[in-house]
Amino acid sequence: MKLENLKLNLETELVLNVGDPIGKTNAPRCYNKLFERLDMNAIMLPCEIKKGQLPQFIDACHLMGIHYLCPTMPHKGDFVDLLDDVDEASRLFRSVNAIRFDEKGSHGTGMDGKGAIKAMLNGGAKLDGINALVYGAGGISGVVSYELSRQNVKKLYIANITPEEPQQIAKVLRENTAMEVEVLTLDPAGLDRAAEDCELFANLTPLGMKGFPYRHEYLGFIDRMPKSSTVFDCVINPPMSETIEAGKKNGLNTVPGMMMLVSQMDVIFKYLFNKSITEEDKDACIEELCNYLNVEKPSK
Repeated sequence: MKLENLKLNLETELVLNVGDPIGKTNAPRCYNKLFERLDMNAIMLPCEIKKGQLPQFIDACHLMGIHYLCPTMPHKGDFVDLLDDVDEASRLFRSVNAIRFDEKGSHGTGMDGKGAIKAMLNGGAKLDGINALVYGAGGISGVVSYELSRQNVKKLYIANITPEEPQQIAKVLRENTAMEVEVLTLDPAGLDRAAEDCELFANLTPLGMKGFPYRHEYLGFIDRMPKSSTVFDCVINPPMSETIEAGKKNGLNTVPGMMMLVSQMDVIFKYLFNKSITEEDKDACIEELCNYLNVEKPSK
């Protein structure tokens, strides 16, 4: 990136990608590419803030005139109670990843769910009236599950290694949506049974991510999914994750995690900056990210 859009003056907007640790974040590559393409006098930089330091950090942002934050783990939930205005789904599942400060106060929302759904729909997934299986009960599982309910998913299975977290997500979903929810363990027989009834599988864990020490113990249930199904993965690197490979092996529609990342850009840029981006802009983000990661561009 040439970053010729940067004026480096008092009007330059500093957008902070806040996490701990933050060293391997991919977000600045996408944001800065879009700032360049949209000729915005702005730059995103990673910012490592320790857990428990967010109140002081927000005070520092006000002092320095910083108007935009994009939190990642472990701060997505901790920001919720520190903001004046958070949308219902983000508050229910305690997850925000886009924050703006203006004369009316502090505003936050979580775009992981909206980005995932947008990627699925743009990638050809059928969601209306189907049953779905999601894997994991971490930071994005609740918001993605909530957005699936808004797409009229009939029944949702949540599979996780421990029962406590998915039971909590299921409780919130039952209280706030009409979607039927069932919690599963990672027992292969249970996954096989659910998969036969589902037209969407979404991996919402870092399993299979480059550098992550654990992999999926069992993906054989994907073999049992109907041929009309879609397999979605939130893992960005490698683009051809083991989840996506399993879907392709069975001739299923697949949506890799990189598509979720760039699909969020649509809604985040509108929310934060009131800017619209094009398909060409998103494609440029993917190309920038693939070059940076030294991986092949994922096939659609």
